[in-house]
Amino acid sequence: MFVFYPLSDDNPTTRTPILTWALIGINVLIFLYQLSIGDASNNRLISDYGVRPSVFTDFSDLHTIITSAFLHADIWHLFFNMLFLYIYGDNIEAYLGRVNFMIFYALGGLSAALLQSMFSGGMDVPMIGASGCISAIMGAYWVLYPKAKINVFLWIFIFIQFIKVPASIVIGFWILEQLISAGNGSYDGVAYFAHIGGFIFGYVGIKFFFKEYVQYEEISEGDLPISRKNKSQGLTKDD
Repeated sequence: MFVFYPLSDDNPTTRTPILTWALIGINVLIFLYQLSIGDASNNRLISDYGVRPSVFTDFSDLHTIITSAFLHADIWHLFFNMLFLYIYGDNIEAYLGRVNFMIFYALGGLSAALLQSMFSGGMDVPMIGASGCISAIMGAYWVLYPKAKINVFLWIFIFIQFIKVPASIVIGFWILEQLISAGNGSYDGVAYFAHIGGFIFGYVGIKFFFKEYVQYEEISEGDLPISRKNKSQGLTKDD
């Protein structure tokens, strides 16, 4: 028995992560709706609003790129996605600002769906879940806060411990697991290439295209406006 799972991070931000909380709330509400309509109706919902590989070849049903990210297969699928969004999302929202955070989140989902479709093996089945978007957030977190401490639950046989591990190791271990599973051609229903696609976008996007949000304010009448970088956005690479 080996379990290595993140629970939270020690990387506070005083900026309220409104969008991160809102995304968690929306995903939970939609999943409750999925539970309420029964299996047959839920399967139709997934078929109609999950994203299929044919979206990128036929350029039809493009809305499913967005809607698929708010549907989940079961309670554990939802729980672990929302846990990861809770751990990593607030710092990336604070870093990017709310508008860019939503753009980043959506593009992460698009990149995830695109890469997964490239390795679909010709099967035009719907893909659902927020994990592609969240993988992009994790890629950004890996770049921005590699030394941030992640509180991890560790279970090795009879040894159970809560430990603090640098984000670079926790997220690095996670992406390595995705690469190994994808390379082995795992058919356990998990879209590993979607995770990889989202992570690649997050890594590249935060390094080269998305800049840190800077808040501008006037400090007194007669003074020129000055910019002050918000210091509450978490650790830096040098911390």
